[in-house]
Amino acid sequence: MPHGIHRRNFLGSLASLYPVSQLRAQSSQPVDTPLANAIAEAANGLVAALRPELRSRLEFSFDDPERKDWSNVPDFVHPRKGVRIGDLNTEERIAAHRLLRAIFSGQGYYKALAIMERDEFLGEHSPPGQFGSEFYFLDVFGKPASDDIWGVQLDGHHCAVNVTVIGNAVTVTPAFLGAEPAIIPSGRHAGWQVLGGESSKAFALRNALTPDDARRAVLAEAVPHDIFTGPGREDALKTPAGISALHGRQRDLLESLVEEYLGNIPPEVARDYRNAIQSAGFDTLHFAWMGPVEMGKPVYYRVHGPTLLIEYENAPPLNPASGSGANHIHSVLRVPGNDFGEDWLRRHHQEHPHS
Repeated sequence: MPHGIHRRNFLGSLASLYPVSQLRAQSSQPVDTPLANAIAEAANGLVAALRPELRSRLEFSFDDPERKDWSNVPDFVHPRKGVRIGDLNTEERIAAHRLLRAIFSGQGYYKALAIMERDEFLGEHSPPGQFGSEFYFLDVFGKPASDDIWGVQLDGHHCAVNVTVIGNAVTVTPAFLGAEPAIIPSGRHAGWQVLGGESSKAFALRNALTPDDARRAVLAEAVPHDIFTGPGREDALKTPAGISALHGRQRDLLESLVEEYLGNIPPEVARDYRNAIQSAGFDTLHFAWMGPVEMGKPVYYRVHGPTLLIEYENAPPLNPASGSGANHIHSVLRVPGNDFGEDWLRRHHQEHPHS
């Protein structure tokens, strides 16, 4: 049977859920959805719930430099502005979690909470005041649900999501998820793993490559010290590298890996990102690897094309309590040219020169 007939299509499983015209939408035409309203309602609900002294910390103008000042390091290393989750009372905290649920998918929301729990583990094995789930911050930029542009940010150690809304169009990149320890080695949560799909699916793909494929995919035996496109380095990778145009099981594994990352963000945004991938052609995505092929060893990989950039690195932990081997993950999801909604913002200002 011809390969193109028997293999599962990247978007085939979505055809019963969304009209074909939406599946073929161009990346320059983001699909309007109720998601913008849902995020706006949650953001305004948090604003309304906050005590005045906290509300003044939450709200920024859209053009405030804070909007792009995110980091994956702890707050005591890179101090944040915004509202600290640890300062919220019960009512405020409930409103904050409504907002978190709006900017993630269900899967992504629980991963974010698991990442924050890792900081509780680190806090138990570090000097007081350095780590803990209280050191995560929320910011609102502009006026949600207004006719203008606005955004929301979650920022903290190993967990940062940057939401930009223009009309009904929503983008959520850069989106950084990391973990130390990725697998908790001791205590009441010993064995609890986070970002397991991001790890195991990549290893499955790497180990499915033939020797010839691996020669194209493996960029180096040594692993870099960090991902290349961390905070403030969104342009560090210009040209995709590695292997592309995979077939059969290898392509299925690459699709599954991409879906793991898209599954962390709201389904409506994931759908728009899939549309962009389909428009550019799935074969434009490149898979690259650095390091060995054994789980538990430091490794790096990325998936890179004109409409998507994923990076992942697993390195030895910094805190001795986190164990040994590779147990410290950094990963990021980006949209080249449209992080922080930059492409949409340029078009918006061209179409509304006096706004």
